[in-house]
Amino acid sequence: MRILLSALALAASALAADPSQELAFERRTIDLGRNEACAVADIDGDGRLDIVSGENWYSAPDWKKHPFRDILYWNNYIDDFSDLPLDVDSDGDIDIVSVGWGQKKMLWAENPGRGQGMWKEHEIAGGSPVEFAFLVDLDNDGVADELLPQFGGAQGITAWYEVEGRGAAAKWTPHIVSDKLHGHGIGAGDVNGDGRNDVLTPQGWLESPAAASDPWKFHPDYSFDKHVGFMHVFDVNQDGLADIVTTHAHDYGIYWLEQTRAGVFEQRLIDDAWSQAHAMTMKDLNGDGYPELITGKRLYAHNGHDAGGREPLGVYWYERFQNGATWEWARHIIDYGGRAGGGMQIPVVDIDADGDLDIVVAGKGGLFLYENKN
Repeated sequence: MRILLSALALAASALAADPSQELAFERRTIDLGRNEACAVADIDGDGRLDIVSGENWYSAPDWKKHPFRDILYWNNYIDDFSDLPLDVDSDGDIDIVSVGWGQKKMLWAENPGRGQGMWKEHEIAGGSPVEFAFLVDLDNDGVADELLPQFGGAQGITAWYEVEGRGAAAKWTPHIVSDKLHGHGIGAGDVNGDGRNDVLTPQGWLESPAAASDPWKFHPDYSFDKHVGFMHVFDVNQDGLADIVTTHAHDYGIYWLEQTRAGVFEQRLIDDAWSQAHAMTMKDLNGDGYPELITGKRLYAHNGHDAGGREPLGVYWYERFQNGATWEWARHIIDYGGRAGGGMQIPVVDIDADGDLDIVVAGKGGLFLYENKN
C-alpha cells in the first residue's frame, strides 16, 4: 500500500500546481458555408493532412475546395453529423464514414483515388436517426476502427459495427450491446480496468464480456438527467480508477464523474458558464503528458431553442490541476464571440507537421482551422 501511495503521489506531483500559460492559436477561415462535422486525413495521398467537412474536402496546404458528394439540407441543418476517416475497402485510399439524422442512415463514401471527382456512397445501416458516431477500439486489437453510433428516436438499440472483407466485398457487421437505447450520449473506454473497452451511456456503462458470444452486462452506476455528448474515460485524479468526462450537449455544463473505491461515480462540475458543448476531444495540448479537454459551443444545436442557445459562441480548452486536496479545471479561451464554435466534431491533430497540435472546428457559422503558434 505504501508503494501504491508513493506512486500516486509522484503522479500527482507531476501535474501543474497552477494553470498553464495560454497557448497562442491563429484562426484561419476555411469555408463560411454551413456545416456540422469535420475530419482530418490525407485524402489525396500526397503525405499532407487535408480537411473534410460536409460536401467538400479541402486540400493542404492552400485548402482548395473539392466538392465530392451531395448532402440533404433540412430544417437549417446539413445532414452530416459525423465524418470519420477510414480505409473501409482496404484499397489504400482514405474513405469517409458519415451519419445523419434526417435521412436515418449511416453510410460510407468511397474515395475513387486521390479524392478526385464525386464519391460513390454505400449504406451501412438505415432506419434510425443518428446523432453522432465515433471510431473506437471495441475488438481490443489496439486499432480504433469500429463504428459506435449514437442512435436517436424513441426506439433503438446500442450497437457497434465492424467492417469485414476488402474491396467491393467490404461489409459492416453489427454487434448488439443492448436491445435498448440508454439516452443521448455515448463513448467507449476501459471503465473497470480489465483491459477491455466498455461502452458508456448517460444511464450507466455496459461491460465488455471476456468471450465475444457472452452478453454485455449493464451497470447503472450513474445517471444524467439531461442529454450528454461525447463520453471519455480518463483517470482525472490519478488514483488508479477510471473516471468519465462528458458535457451537456443541449444545456449548460461540463462534468467529470469520479469513480470511487466503493464502485460508485460522483458527479463533479468542470464549468457551467456556457451551454451546448456538444462535441469534445481529449488531447495533450500543452505537452504535460496528460490530455486536456477541448470543446466549444455549437451554434443553434436545436435552432436556438436550447438553454443559452442564442448566447455567444466560443472554443475552449480545459486543463485539470491540483489545488491542495481539490482537483480543479482551468478554462482557456481559444476564440469567443465570433462565428466559430464547437460543432459536432473537433479534430485535434498536428495538421501542419510542425510538432504541435492544431484544432479544426465546423458548424453552421463555417469551417475554421486554429493553427498552434507555440
